[in-house]
Amino acid sequence: MEKRYSLFNAYVWGIAGLGLILLATHIPKFQDGYCLLDVLFIGVMVACGEAVAVPFPRGKGTASMATPLMFTAIVLYGPAIGMWVAALATLRKRDLSGEVSLGVVLFNRGMLTLCAYVFAKVYQFVYGEFGSIEFPRGLFAFILAASAFTLLNAILIGKGLAFQLRTSFASIWRRNIAWMLPNMFALFPVGALMVLVVQQTSPLVLVFFYLPLLVTRVSLQKYIDLWDTYSEMAAALSIALDARDSYTHGHSVRVSEYSYKLAKRLGLSDDEAELIKYVGLLHDVGKVGMSDSLLKKEGPFTYDEYEMMKKHSEIGADIIKAMKFLGKGEQWVRHHHERWDGTGFPAGLKGEEIPLGARIIACADAFDAMTTDRPYKEKMSFEEAKRELLECSGTQFDPKVVEAMIQIIDEDLLRK
Repeated sequence: MEKRYSLFNAYVWGIAGLGLILLATHIPKFQDGYCLLDVLFIGVMVACGEAVAVPFPRGKGTASMATPLMFTAIVLYGPAIGMWVAALATLRKRDLSGEVSLGVVLFNRGMLTLCAYVFAKVYQFVYGEFGSIEFPRGLFAFILAASAFTLLNAILIGKGLAFQLRTSFASIWRRNIAWMLPNMFALFPVGALMVLVVQQTSPLVLVFFYLPLLVTRVSLQKYIDLWDTYSEMAAALSIALDARDSYTHGHSVRVSEYSYKLAKRLGLSDDEAELIKYVGLLHDVGKVGMSDSLLKKEGPFTYDEYEMMKKHSEIGADIIKAMKFLGKGEQWVRHHHERWDGTGFPAGLKGEEIPLGARIIACADAFDAMTTDRPYKEKMSFEEAKRELLECSGTQFDPKVVEAMIQIIDEDLLRK
């Protein structure tokens, strides 16, 4: 963990230092006062675009809507002015108020400066000059340069978040970046049109280009809101289920947390681990179809009552299946009462026939049930529950899952 943290710090300060070197070696020169005013106006427009940046679903990063304006500054006024606009105009209130650490503030300045430098080099290599743009060669150069800027920016942000969150770059790319890139690439023609119009008129016309930028911003925000809605819906359903039975209150949350830890311990991808966290939260959602008299019965079930209770896993799977966000976890809910030896329900699957997600949830579910008070039994200590898991390894539970669960329990005990 400390190694990851030191890598994050080294990465942050390395990019920040590279950016500062580029800024120090590219001091802007203004032809006249009008040029300075034009650049200042574009800087204000960039700052306004930064004010409506879209937050990433994971981590503390954001996607800026102001990049086409930065491209305009580079193409019309050259690399030096473009880099300084990218570095300074993107400062936000939270950067200046101390809400964001100095290292991250400087990292963001360095990253944008580096990306602007790469944009300028690609554009200059293909087109040859700054100050104007002509079609079609200018459009081709602009799109190539904008692509280089966007991809480099995405890679640098993704790598930083991977270090910060101690997760894989591939996971960050899928969750935070890949879905956003088409929207960013769609803005390239708008950016080229900005340059063309400004060179014929004045930077003041950039105000009229805010509509497509805001439309893109709304589109990206809708995605974030949808993800948040799914997460909140899963949490609300688990709370509603737990509220029906005070003895199992909090059970779903704990099973979710144990399932997530198990998934990570067993080497599942970050996306799979996150999915199993939400599915674990709703593993017993099928109990909404059970009567209160059955759920709250204090003594053992009769045969008929037990057969009725067994249906909750299939009811829950059908509910999960109808949810686009969680549908992939349907089989995990359906089979989380299967046993490794094939004597479980509903299908009598055995061994690796049982989906891994179901095996994980089964172990997490059983451990929490053993270590919490129920109407019909007192809770076990963690040590007693460990012994029970080991005794049932290879019969009720997957031995590999039990081994991972024991490691997690030991780590939790050490923290107490």
